[in-house]
Amino acid sequence: MYIQIPVKTEVMEKNADIGTNGKFENGKIVIEMDTRKRDYQKILGVPRGEPIEWINERTFEVQELSSFAWPIVYRITTADGYYRREGERLYFTPQIEGLSSQKKVSEVVIRLAVFLSIIAGLGYRKGSWLMEVLFGVVVSKSALARWVEEIAEQLPSADEIVKLLKRLKEITEGHLDEIYPLGTDACVIVLRDEHGRIIGWQEVEKRDEEHVKPFLERFKRLGLKIKTFYIDHCQAYVNAIGAVYPEANIQLDYFHILQNIWRHVWKEFCQYRGEVKQRASGSQTKWYSEKLKRLASQLWKNRYLFFKSDKNLRAEERERMMAVLHTDLKVSFIRGFLQRVWSIFEDSTDEPEAREKLEALKKYSSSEAKEKSGFSRSINFLDGHFDNMITFLKVPGVQRNSLAESGMRVLRRLEESHDGFRSNKGRQNALKIYQAVMYLGWSIHNPPNLSKMSVS
Repeated sequence: MYIQIPVKTEVMEKNADIGTNGKFENGKIVIEMDTRKRDYQKILGVPRGEPIEWINERTFEVQELSSFAWPIVYRITTADGYYRREGERLYFTPQIEGLSSQKKVSEVVIRLAVFLSIIAGLGYRKGSWLMEVLFGVVVSKSALARWVEEIAEQLPSADEIVKLLKRLKEITEGHLDEIYPLGTDACVIVLRDEHGRIIGWQEVEKRDEEHVKPFLERFKRLGLKIKTFYIDHCQAYVNAIGAVYPEANIQLDYFHILQNIWRHVWKEFCQYRGEVKQRASGSQTKWYSEKLKRLASQLWKNRYLFFKSDKNLRAEERERMMAVLHTDLKVSFIRGFLQRVWSIFEDSTDEPEAREKLEALKKYSSSEAKEKSGFSRSINFLDGHFDNMITFLKVPGVQRNSLAESGMRVLRRLEESHDGFRSNKGRQNALKIYQAVMYLGWSIHNPPNLSKMSVS
């Protein structure tokens, strides 16, 4: 049975005048094109009476994406052409839009391979495998690596991309964080805006004021008028922001506030559980020893419930947690401490109320907040950074949470396969392509020419 199916590709649309005959041959779909069929008299302005001569005829095949069970290739016949003008031979080489005669693939193949490697996070090995299995295109890992570099070089510079993003949507917030790429000792500072876009990044030797300031100065030079920064409690960030953007507000990210406090309180919890186990081992009374062992087991089995907010607890989890809290004063105190921390940032409606809740937390923990304990360290942390923790209660429009952490998750996905991400150049390439696709409309089919976009 023979069924005729219409096939249209980007290359065929752009080169309809050079013939697009198709046939099935040796297990693949062959689309034939002859560059000599083009009207070069009109294109080159050759008089009608002057013939076009051809030499060095040659034929080669170029791979295309296929959604069929068989690969698709273009069989290109071409030659070097020349014509005479005033007795002189003028040579030209025909061009075919949408494909690379050197790489022997269409431009759509290149763009899809780059998309799979970077945006889908497959890396070169998996991307190469998937191109062959799903699309009938055979391409090596090294070729994919070269294509990523070539695509990145065709895009605007990192500074020009920042200007393009600013032109599309004004940038008034900076969500600042850092990532330490796997397999390296590098520290990469990353800036995200209020629209969730990764604006820029820079590898630095150290996360200190000396190295963070130039990073921020670059964005100020590019015209970004950032009014609010969201950061963790890193003092280098606070100092650098104060030096470069002295009028900007600073809000410590709620996630990092809780992360820091929870780390201290977790140590207290683990230390207490260790004491319970030690008392169980040392007790000479069997029933009491068994009781303590059961308590230690319950504490460990339910350890994460004590650090989980009430709104996120399921009914069954709440029941298990309360069974322990009703019988153990220490764990009940720990839970009460955490609830009072939550209340400062989730229930306060203004700055005075937040400060009142902080004082109440201090009184509640006074009996347990011994020097260098996790509770005293938590209180000291809150005291030392409280002004920047409650900016969201003092300044209209400032949010409690930062977008930086979600930006870090994006970068972790990009580096998952490790292909090229361990070098600064590789990261630059990957992130430029990510910006172009996610924010600037670069696509697999007919992407905009970003390199020609004018930026005022």
